[in-house]
Amino acid sequence: MRAVILLRTNPGAQKKAYMLLKDISRKGIEIESQIHCFGRFDGVITCKFDNLKSLNAFTETLREAGIFHTETLTAID
Repeated sequence: MRAVILLRTNPGAQKKAYMLLKDISRKGIEIESQIHCFGRFDGVITCKFDNLKSLNAFTETLREAGIFHTETLTAID
């Protein structure tokens, strides 16, 4: 399955948050793309996942790394 995760980071925590994405080895998650943005959201991640439990664990890890808001859009295949 696929998902798009929209991110907003805490001011000053962007570097820490995006470094986590480079080092992520979360079981069941494969990051396909990562885009930094200007606008309402600071970043967009496109990923593949095995089950919703692993996707939820991944987004919780992101929140601990300085990202204060995520919005997850699950793709309809």
